[in-house]
Amino acid sequence: MDALIESTAPKDVVAAAGAWLGAALEPSGFAWSLRPARLERRVGPLIHQVHFQSSRYNRAGQSILVSTMLNIREPALRRWRRAHPGRTRVEAGDSVCGHPLGYASGRSGGYLYGSYEDGQIDLTDPATREAKLDAFAAMMREAVLPWFDEASDPDRIVTSRAADYTDPSLVIEWLASRDRPDLVDAYVDRYLSRHPDLRARYEAGRSSRPGATDDLAELLGRSHARLT
Repeated sequence: MDALIESTAPKDVVAAAGAWLGAALEPSGFAWSLRPARLERRVGPLIHQVHFQSSRYNRAGQSILVSTMLNIREPALRRWRRAHPGRTRVEAGDSVCGHPLGYASGRSGGYLYGSYEDGQIDLTDPATREAKLDAFAAMMREAVLPWFDEASDPDRIVTSRAADYTDPSLVIEWLASRDRPDLVDAYVDRYLSRHPDLRARYEAGRSSRPGATDDLAELLGRSHARLT
């Protein structure tokens, strides 16, 4: 408690805040790691992570702002990708899905969707830090833990919030690694029905030759063609 209130340097404030949240969320299995700054837990074969990113504009006594990202990893997925280099995005490693935490915050506010800003924590004022972290921990329990539950289940991720905001090719590779081609096709159909403006780029990806691209729709088309 003293460190949370008395710290002034941004890095010390973030470290104290992370330790506070680690203690608050310990019953849910999370632990705080300072380097890199994140909350993490293991659930079966999966790793659930909440990454903390300090703003470049943080200044002691002026502004201390932290943004958060969600991520699910599976070490076996990295091995599967490496074993299928011609069909997968090997560079994606063990990543299953992930996006800014704020997009998963809706349930705690009584609405379906959340915004990027909902995942930011303003730690500038020492007098309000504990209250801000208490609210963040409550949002974790009410909204983010269900996000992790949905995104960790192949049958549920297809219609989840994570599936709408994650790089979709990562999701279908995970489903394929779990030997669920039925879910691969169901997810792609749902994704394109929700984003019809992406279909042309998806089709371009299906017919494209190997080459560098960062277009998510093209990557989805390319991965889908290779996997099916």
